[in-house]
Amino acid sequence: MKVLIPDDDRGHWESLRRSLDQESELQISGAAADAETASHSVIARELRRILDGCPICDGGYRDHVYALLATLAIEKGGQTPARLKQFYGLLRQYLWRELLGFRDRNPGEDIVAAFAFRCATGRVGVVTILCPANPDLPDNPLHYMILPAQEGKNLLALLHPQKWLPLRFLPLQLP
Repeated sequence: MKVLIPDDDRGHWESLRRSLDQESELQISGAAADAETASHSVIARELRRILDGCPICDGGYRDHVYALLATLAIEKGGQTPARLKQFYGLLRQYLWRELLGFRDRNPGEDIVAAFAFRCATGRVGVVTILCPANPDLPDNPLHYMILPAQEGKNLLALLHPQKWLPLRFLPLQLP
């Protein structure tokens, strides 16, 4: 079952959370929101900025983690449209092993990056981001989805635990 939740109305988030709690195989898709926060980790900060609160629990990022799944260089001309279609096809079909094989890097080209994020509740989502080659331009969210519970578990099983990094770095508390 797929459900589209409007991103411009925060009132829908309560309904979304109830649906996620009741139906573990539910997939939610939508456009990621944009807001600014600060952190020691550039990638974690960008993901928090783009997601603007966890779309699963609508909370902060304590006990949330992320992992880079794939990158695709957007080259001018060539095979980019076909590879981009393949990239998103693998993502939508949950073909994780094949998607993990996308590791394009070209400093002179824009990059589409796919990141997995795991909520403190245990549910897993994926967000794709356009990372412009020009460092003066901001990263732009393209798409996010909250995976059905079993697909989240399948993805977790493929990624080594050390690949997961915290989305929120908390300062060390000394006694």
